[in-house]
Amino acid sequence: MSRGSPARLLGCLYAVDAATLAILAGIYKAPGFHWRLLSGSTRVALVAGGLGLAAAGWLLVRQTAAIGPRRGRALAIALAVNLATALAAFLLLEGAVRLMARTTRDGLMVGSVAIRPTWSERAAQSRAVLAGAARWDTWDVSYLVPDPELGWTVAPDRRSADGLYASSAEGLRSAGPDVRLADATAGARVALIGDSNAFSLEVPFHDSWGDHLARRLGVPVLNFGVDGYGLDQTYLRYRRDVRSWKPRVVLLSLVGHELLRTMAVYPLVSFEWPPCVVKPRFTLERGELRLLNAPLPAPDRILATARIQRLPFVDHDVGYVTDDWQWRFDHGPLLLRLLTSAFPRRPAPDPRVSPEATVALNGRLLTALVESVERDGAVPLVVVPAETRSALLDATLARAGVRALDAGECLRQVPADRRRVPSGNHFTGLANEALARCAAPAVERALRETGGRDHARS
Repeated sequence: MSRGSPARLLGCLYAVDAATLAILAGIYKAPGFHWRLLSGSTRVALVAGGLGLAAAGWLLVRQTAAIGPRRGRALAIALAVNLATALAAFLLLEGAVRLMARTTRDGLMVGSVAIRPTWSERAAQSRAVLAGAARWDTWDVSYLVPDPELGWTVAPDRRSADGLYASSAEGLRSAGPDVRLADATAGARVALIGDSNAFSLEVPFHDSWGDHLARRLGVPVLNFGVDGYGLDQTYLRYRRDVRSWKPRVVLLSLVGHELLRTMAVYPLVSFEWPPCVVKPRFTLERGELRLLNAPLPAPDRILATARIQRLPFVDHDVGYVTDDWQWRFDHGPLLLRLLTSAFPRRPAPDPRVSPEATVALNGRLLTALVESVERDGAVPLVVVPAETRSALLDATLARAGVRALDAGECLRQVPADRRRVPSGNHFTGLANEALARCAAPAVERALRETGGRDHARS
């Protein structure tokens, strides 16, 4: 056996370091440590790291034994040098990353890599938005307010800071504040429910889907849409706020992303929406709906939570599971945050938020909503803009046994460059007019079914 030396010991230790890093990288990328689910590169990292660690350990033992009586001192020196060089390399890299880091409107960036926010950073941003100290997208804290049952809703009798939106005394979108729609909308009412597409975000009232439809039909159309709602919130809003108006027709605007929102508890976590702190979350128990988190905790209480893992029911949140928040270290080195942001971990499969669970829950919610509307003596109509169709949405409609009105043909009559507002997120007034034109015949038929035809324009 060749005579050992401190230099060879140090080389063996560096080999141990490299193999350990490969194993740690493989463990980080492993989705729940299910071997069959690992990618080829993750398997290679784990196997190579394991074999390398075994080989390096064997060589380290041989080299240590070959040194002879002074092996203890030689090993101690090699370990000290190994630790010192590793620490120096880490500090140099950490310093370089911090020098490269810059704060942007979207958060911290290192080069072209966006550093994923920590829970404390996200909570601080949310507090600033809710206090009105910072803006976020189209959210207006003077117009949308927290709600202990729905998460958030339209405030009554308000006008948004930019003057684009106004609400009635009852908290519905209206042409202006200081309006009581209950007094002004007698007759064959139509209720429009859903998210920002129903609300017609980013366009004035006279360009909204509901107002176009009201003018075309000649009957009141009550706009109960709320920005950011999932199907579950729309269902709860119908039961609490809509049914007492006794509409003859309930028009549900349904888009694919609403179904994903149903699987969230904290949109702040799932979709990085700072003002949408918490929302209701249903689960299915023996095929029946159960509401997990009613009444909802106040946003201040959620944002005061020190660690995201302590949030109630966070393990039912699709964003917490798939976005892997448990690997975001609030006080970790920036180098580590850079690596986990540049190379996100593959999610472990979780049956609570799987595509199958998403279809099952949303299908049951849609069935429950349709049945509630029918029990109340109204006609439910589901409208799906063709641009928002998805396999998930089609599967949900099939599960619920609901036929939806596809507004695609009407939308295609609008030039492609005039269908969306500049942000690209919502329909223009011209597209909303097309939606109203497409929905009007079905609404008129439904009004006739419920005896409201005399109120409609001939």
